[in-house]
Amino acid sequence: MGGQEPPPRGPRMGQALTAWTDGRTRRRETMTQKQLRSVVDLKATFADLHLQQASLDTLDKIGFEHPTPIQESAIPILKEGRDLIGQARTGTGKTAAFGLPFLERYDPGLKHVQGLVLAPTRELAIQIGEEMERYSAGRGFEVITIYGGTGYEGQEKALRKGVHMVVGTPGRIMDLMERGSLDLSSASYVVLDEADRMLDMGFIDDVEWILRRMPSKHQRQTMLFSATMPEEIKSLARRFLKQPEFVRVSEDQITVPEIEQVFYPVGRRNKLWALTQILDHEKGIDLMLTFCATKYMCDRLVGDLKNMGYSAEALHGDLPQSKREKVLDRFDRGEVRILIATDVAARGLDIDHITHVVNWDLPEQEPEVYVHRIGRTGRAGRTGKAISFVSLDDKPTLKRVEMLIGKEIPESEPPQGKGKLRRQIDWDELADKYGNIHIRLDAGRKDGLTPFKLHRAVQKATGLQDHLISDIRIEEDHADFAVPKDTAMKARNGVGKGLPGRRRAEFLDKETTVRSV
Repeated sequence: MGGQEPPPRGPRMGQALTAWTDGRTRRRETMTQKQLRSVVDLKATFADLHLQQASLDTLDKIGFEHPTPIQESAIPILKEGRDLIGQARTGTGKTAAFGLPFLERYDPGLKHVQGLVLAPTRELAIQIGEEMERYSAGRGFEVITIYGGTGYEGQEKALRKGVHMVVGTPGRIMDLMERGSLDLSSASYVVLDEADRMLDMGFIDDVEWILRRMPSKHQRQTMLFSATMPEEIKSLARRFLKQPEFVRVSEDQITVPEIEQVFYPVGRRNKLWALTQILDHEKGIDLMLTFCATKYMCDRLVGDLKNMGYSAEALHGDLPQSKREKVLDRFDRGEVRILIATDVAARGLDIDHITHVVNWDLPEQEPEVYVHRIGRTGRAGRTGKAISFVSLDDKPTLKRVEMLIGKEIPESEPPQGKGKLRRQIDWDELADKYGNIHIRLDAGRKDGLTPFKLHRAVQKATGLQDHLISDIRIEEDHADFAVPKDTAMKARNGVGKGLPGRRRAEFLDKETTVRSV
């Protein structure tokens, strides 16, 4: 081995970005998967990261052997005591990435708070707390999870006993600090997890309030993890991190290659039909997570599904915490196969056997949310499928999502087969901005058809006044016209009867693609 350089320790997976922190961010050149295969063995183990034997023993008992890219990149940096910015989607193993280094530096003999993890939701906070307990088994490590919606007494009692790490949501952390129950003056290890979601949910001011009342950035080690990097998050990092290392998984990893992504062109009137077709005829469904834009839609959809005999429950912010935990537990155990959730309620949800994610509504204002949603399936290297229902009015939102993830999501159709519902004619999907439905007739100039003959046939079928029949166009082998949507069915079914031969008419959608109904 003489004369050869040792293999790189903890190879950086992903692609380095241009620094955006006024030159103060330390950047490490990273490698794509293809580049990495040519220089190292991809089957890296946790032992390669020089973790303590206690950590390796625990990971071995859990069944973890190979680190994920974010773990392989972040753990060596954090073990060196450096600040870190990690851009990685949810479900990539971030808790172990920041949790294992902390377990190798905390002092079990000191019963004050040495580490703080801030998370956007109680579900994510609970998940992180549970994972920290699992990684610290047998070490005398004490962690408490703090969130709102429950009484203060139990949390304050645990804090008085002494804990090494606090995991919680910003609002409840602030409350306990103001009550004098939580002292963070000695916490030298701080993690901001899913920072972009804390920004979206309006928690950034609370986060800054907490950080200003902790040891300065020069007296602590700070980590920030986020799936996206909006300017507000960059600004936060500039102010509260010191010369952070930047680690980012590659673009293709951000969107989870193991997940099959597809969209079905259906409007609101046919979404329930499409969902039941998936449930009845899609292969390989274990657990399904469906995202709706509103709490009302979640409850309504659950009611419709239960009425048809499906096992479904809702998860949203109006549910009491005890009910939410019960629903999640039943879903995790497979007693409920379909979970209908809002984005906020499902943040931090970590259940391995979710095989399908359905976007009943696309995230209209924040295309980044799409990445978080589909990350709920395809966990831990498993395959998964993400299906989006896209109306014609949703097409601009779909394009923004595609631009964000850097790939086109293919169009498909719901599975075919006998189902509980029938596909309906969706006039809102077919009508133009004036409320007219465009119809195509399979007769044209070669059949002797003229604008006058077509106009007369439509008028005979519908009884419409002259000015309500519009956009007549005669082509060689077909003809188009438009009528108000309340007479569209009469026009389609009757126009051929007023012409020689038996003619067939079809509705056109807004993009003038023939759609048979």
